[in-house]
Amino acid sequence: MPLVSIIIPAYNYARYLPFALDSVKRQSLCDWECLIVDDGSTDSTRNVAEKYTVDDSRFKYHYKNNGGLSSARNYGIEKASGKYVLFLDADDMLEINNLKHLSDFLENQSGNNAVFGKFVKFYDDGTPEYAWYQDYNYVEGLQTDFHSRLVEKNSLPPCAPLSPLSIIKEHKLSFDESLTSYEDWDFWLRLSTYCNFYFIPDENAAARVRFHSGSMSTDNWRMEINQLKVRLKLTKSITNRIDNLSNATGIESSVKTLLYTIADNIAEGSCDKARERLEILIGIYPHRKIKILNRRFLLSHPALFRKCAWILWERIRNIVGNK
Repeated sequence: MPLVSIIIPAYNYARYLPFALDSVKRQSLCDWECLIVDDGSTDSTRNVAEKYTVDDSRFKYHYKNNGGLSSARNYGIEKASGKYVLFLDADDMLEINNLKHLSDFLENQSGNNAVFGKFVKFYDDGTPEYAWYQDYNYVEGLQTDFHSRLVEKNSLPPCAPLSPLSIIKEHKLSFDESLTSYEDWDFWLRLSTYCNFYFIPDENAAARVRFHSGSMSTDNWRMEINQLKVRLKLTKSITNRIDNLSNATGIESSVKTLLYTIADNIAEGSCDKARERLEILIGIYPHRKIKILNRRFLLSHPALFRKCAWILWERIRNIVGNK
């Protein structure tokens, strides 16, 4: 059994995959397996992956029909055999000591623990890299009230934590396949109810998150609608009053942003898109006051739609409380 399983979902990312795989191959820790889950790619992903499996048996290639990022990660969880697991996207990379420092830390701890190190953004267009982890003011060591911090905001990229695979399998944790973004946030929220999370800012152990024009995070509508889905799931599980207030504020922000985006679509003359998106929002959050906006008159007058959306936003706490 390898110490670490790295799961890499890949869909038409043949141009980036070698960078991710090379970063795994260079790791100072040698005791790992790397599962490349090809999620129905139509480019040369298979050729790239199989070259690595021939050169190094620790790389393992799996093909599945396209089902999305969450589906590919869940497939990897089923196949993984390591003590710990790390989810590395096909366009991201790990610094050379990442696996060694994170696994060494967990091996010297008792109990159920996960650990993450620094994570930085880097860009294809030459923009200087950014120490993303500093945005969250992590203090070295145990992250107290970490679940509450996650309720407040998504603060971990998928490739940052090293997690115990046994806990994930014991509690049947999986990535929500109905989400097309923020599925990692939803996963960490659930895992953090079973594990303590630690932060170690060791040198040469960072996770490197690539940002480019094809990144899912550049699709603002998709990001916001999925954030709302995660928060509405949370309303069913949160019992802490402070967490409830934090989550309600997040719902307020998401609904405001989504309504304003729809208003912008109308102003741009994209009324069909606006109507489609409003139907999506109502389907996810079917409150009668939001349904009022789905009227032909409002959908042809962007300024009035925006004004009505602003009024709804101001009252959204009441909407959340009386859904």
